[in-house]
Amino acid sequence: MEYAEAMCQTPVTVTDDMTAVLLEDLGSAGVLELTARVGVMNLTARANVALGIRSQEYAASCGLQPLASRVART
Repeated sequence: MEYAEAMCQTPVTVTDDMTAVLLEDLGSAGVLELTARVGVMNLTARANVALGIRSQEYAASCGLQPLASRVART
């Protein structure tokens, strides 16, 4: 999650250490696939915001807090 969140920041805050841990766990093909998936999901989320497409509130039905209300990790 830390890697995905870092990828979606503006500017991107991914570090070499984050990537190294993932490379060890997933291998280069896995990091590539994860990076592509996170990038596509970030693109669609930003496009939805730009187009005014609102949430369907699925997170609420799962008992998840909205991202904006979560305490930032340090």
